[in-house]
Amino acid sequence: MKIKHLLLLGCTLAATLLGSLTSCDDGNIREENDFYIDEGYVVRVSGTLKNMDQWGSKYQIVVAAFSAQDSYPLLAKSLPVTEKKQDFKFEGINPNCESIELCVLNPINKRVATLATIYSKTADPNHKLADTIYFKADNLDAGMFANIQKNIFSKRCAYCHGMGETPAAGLYLTEGNSYSNLVGVTSKKIDSLKRVDPNNAKGSMLYKVLTEYSNDCGWHYNHTNFFYGNAMSNLIKEWINNGAPE
Repeated sequence: MKIKHLLLLGCTLAATLLGSLTSCDDGNIREENDFYIDEGYVVRVSGTLKNMDQWGSKYQIVVAAFSAQDSYPLLAKSLPVTEKKQDFKFEGINPNCESIELCVLNPINKRVATLATIYSKTADPNHKLADTIYFKADNLDAGMFANIQKNIFSKRCAYCHGMGETPAAGLYLTEGNSYSNLVGVTSKKIDSLKRVDPNNAKGSMLYKVLTEYSNDCGWHYNHTNFFYGNAMSNLIKEWINNGAPE
């Protein structure tokens, strides 16, 4: 009888400490565990990502959750660098995030390139936490050059370099043309330099134009207003010094 009273007393104390969230004798622990699992989003990435190895050891390809207007993730998990098919799962992602991306982080965990947006709260405000978010990579090009083209050349440079009949400095930076116009090609401004000299960013005309400017430098536009000292110029520097792979 004493043992029975002690057990009942233990149950009563446990229920009090837990705020009477569950009764002591119903044994229903599964629902509580499910509650904690369902607190965060779950992402499943499948498919093949090409050219992951172009980033080297300084960068990470990750699935990451971001708050609004922030380049540093709330939470991130690295994908394995492989040419084989990915079957990647990331659980417990912060449900207060504004977006979930497949992206690249630099050594200080700042986003330098977005490969794909997996989820956006603006686009899908009614997504349920219990539902897994699936993303199919489908041979997505995750390489350095592909993302320099997408996020830098196409967005910032192609308007002057290729969209008109006469591109500035005779340089096409439009998709499908930029690589052959850059790598190993002699500069029209300084003929002792290549536009891109693989493994030599400081000796490449492209990097000089983006990071140096003076009144007598010879080019008509100050590109450093957009590029100097930021993640984009650093990304181009790393790409060139890594051999400028396509």
